[in-house]
Amino acid sequence: MENLPPKVSFTASYSIGGRGFPVNFSADMPPITGPLAISARPGAMPRRPDSVTITYGRVDLPSGVEEAIPSSVAPAKSAKSAKSAKSSAKPATSGREPLPHPKQAPPVLPEGAGNDTGVPPTSDPLQSAPAAGVAGAVAAGVAMAGVATAAVASIPAEAETPPAGDMDAISGKRVAPETAVPRVPLLSIDTVSKSFGALKANDAVSLTLYPGEKHALLGENGAGKSTLVKMIYGVLQPDAGRLVLDGKPVRITSPAMARTLGIGMVFQHFSTFEALTVAENLAVVLPDRSLSGIRKDVAALSKEYGLAIEPRRQLSTLSAGERQRVEIIRCLLQNPRLLIMDEPTSVLTPQEAEALFKTLDRLAADGCAILYISHRLEEVRGLCDTATVLRRGKVVATCDPRKETASSLAEMMVGSVIQRPKKTPAYVGTARLEVAGLSLRAAGGQALHDVTFSARRGEILGIAGVAGEGQSELFAALSGEAPVRKHDAITIDGAPIGRFSVTTRRRMGMAFAPERRLGHSAIADLRLSENYHLTHNALGKAVSSARKVRKLFDVRADGSDPFAGALSGGNLQKFVIGREIVRKPGVFVVAQPTWGVDAGAAAAIHAALLDLSKDGAAVVVISQDLDEIFAICDRVAVLHRGTLSEPQLVSNVTAESLGLLMGGSDANVVSMVETGA
Repeated sequence: MENLPPKVSFTASYSIGGRGFPVNFSADMPPITGPLAISARPGAMPRRPDSVTITYGRVDLPSGVEEAIPSSVAPAKSAKSAKSAKSSAKPATSGREPLPHPKQAPPVLPEGAGNDTGVPPTSDPLQSAPAAGVAGAVAAGVAMAGVATAAVASIPAEAETPPAGDMDAISGKRVAPETAVPRVPLLSIDTVSKSFGALKANDAVSLTLYPGEKHALLGENGAGKSTLVKMIYGVLQPDAGRLVLDGKPVRITSPAMARTLGIGMVFQHFSTFEALTVAENLAVVLPDRSLSGIRKDVAALSKEYGLAIEPRRQLSTLSAGERQRVEIIRCLLQNPRLLIMDEPTSVLTPQEAEALFKTLDRLAADGCAILYISHRLEEVRGLCDTATVLRRGKVVATCDPRKETASSLAEMMVGSVIQRPKKTPAYVGTARLEVAGLSLRAAGGQALHDVTFSARRGEILGIAGVAGEGQSELFAALSGEAPVRKHDAITIDGAPIGRFSVTTRRRMGMAFAPERRLGHSAIADLRLSENYHLTHNALGKAVSSARKVRKLFDVRADGSDPFAGALSGGNLQKFVIGREIVRKPGVFVVAQPTWGVDAGAAAAIHAALLDLSKDGAAVVVISQDLDEIFAICDRVAVLHRGTLSEPQLVSNVTAESLGLLMGGSDANVVSMVETGA
């Protein structure tokens, strides 16, 4: 009699937060001659399931084979694996529980887990298990592995170890381990388009995101990146195309719905309320939690992920880098399975950025997909698995960024080779801006202590430091937003200005560009022409025009005079920098000049700052980007806890020595590092 292989099918389902998810699989099974091995491959999930239900259905056996199978393997009714759920799948909590990394082997089963037959399974699910424990072993394996898929394979009794590779759940054929379980997309973007008037921001864009994937979204300013992620987050709706989540088409109508679906987003322009505290801002999107509970959660996340923040501080007192931490913590408190990050490191120091990367690695290991927008291409190469490149609203490339160079990625983004400006020696004359013994009390922020420095004619002076160390307070003192008690603590070309207003300082030849574009540098609901006059009215007559700034600095936007809020972050940055430079100021103070701009825009801004200094201006660049400091500055000082180090020639320092100063080491330590002592 022909010994036909039996077929056994299993159906698994699991639930997270009340939502059910089915997992189906089946396999042909060769004649059973010995113990069976149950192979369960871990899946990428945002957290452990609340419950797991296993049904192993009909076992079709050829005639004459029934007696070879223990009766306990006969077809059984659907049963909830209560034992495996209790021992393996813990109830969901407010915090994130670590899951097995998708690339790791399945976890070891606890003794007695999910065995309804009373036969104790082995400690390793990949080793042989008694045939009588098929249902229980599958239940335990699926519950422990995160419920992705399982396969049944025959293991001869005399075999010491299973053959290499797992059995494909669909075809029943043995395949290589890395291809045994096909990846299932978490989110698919299918030919999505979006227009604003005549401007087509997205043109039939397609993109696929998998659980645990770190996917970069690249493109020059105005390429359509922010528009695309706003549709994923429910802020905008596509004109055409569709979004597919968990294999089903979905229409995300609001950010609240996106958060319910497990989608979190950290915006480039922070979506927080100035008058509220950190905890109160978080309570806006977490209405079911008390303020005291939120404060405890913030403290725990701050410690776990290195995102130090005081939950009782008011948002208006925080620096840009600290606000970034609030945005990230807000997303983490929602336990996302897809996290969208728009320029997350643009105002972070290298140390803060490195801490963020570790956080993202941990989230990805737990199965959370990361969609990462950044113009810092070296960090994209080091962090991301995949990159999709947009240009003028269309996908022009999908690649592995680790196999590309920063230059090749930049060329994909802009479609041509980028010419970066080179700093050349320039004449450095007398001091135009002098600061002597500047001290400032800052309510809720960082006080300044006896700050002393000078910026000379033809020079670019860089001021580096970790976010929150006094950069915002120093900018406010230099610009006149925070008048100082000593009138002669700040002088311009020898004239004291310490108590003068912003307008008076502008009339004396100063210009300023704060780090926060919207709300500080520009007003979103005013047109570019109106924003232009906000800083030029002090001169009594307009110098140049908003239209000329757009032309000189390649500011791209729809319409002849758009609202500032309609511009992409990088294009708005080019506008606010260009608006001040066309005045030809004698002293220009700028904070984070290339925050969130692409490589081409950064090169244009750097070239403009270098040209301004060559024309005899003194330029002060407050920046957390050390690459920027080394690229354009003549001297550099470090601000730490409100105290400024002695300025040094950029040619005499290293990134490591500046890092020591940023961490609080004194100048003697830096000198030892530089001289090799």
